[in-house]
Amino acid sequence: GTDAVISNLGMGIPMSSKTIFSESTAQIISELGICKSNRYIVLTGLNVDTETDKKGEFTKGGTDFMYSNFPISTRNRQDEYDLLMKSDLDWTLVRSSWIELTDEITEFETSTVDCGGQKISASSLARFMVDQLDSIEYHRKAPFIWNK
Repeated sequence: GTDAVISNLGMGIPMSSKTIFSESTAQIISELGICKSNRYIVLTGLNVDTETDKKGEFTKGGTDFMYSNFPISTRNRQDEYDLLMKSDLDWTLVRSSWIELTDEITEFETSTVDCGGQKISASSLARFMVDQLDSIEYHRKAPFIWNK
């Protein structure tokens, strides 16, 4: 009875397995196949690289920071993307800048090549992800999102 899955997994407190991202996505890909659903929307960070990227200094710096300080979980986010690319799902991998924990819904921008800002409102991010349920604009793409 599931039409789609939205995943906002993080490392959590206490910290989850550093491979939670690829492990959970592999399981979700399998389960969506069983229930004949095809839509998967998942949150990740700036550090995931795609073939369309033209990352600027800010985004490259964030990626380098994550690989330097959190190499296993950061690599695992890339592994998650690789699993999505190999799947038949209509996935969207939302690459988020720093999430501001606020109820304020701000104007935001998206791009599939680079992140143009340093923060995104949690409420704006949530709205964008839910809006993807009825949109095909970012099927099988990994948009960056940030406050305008």
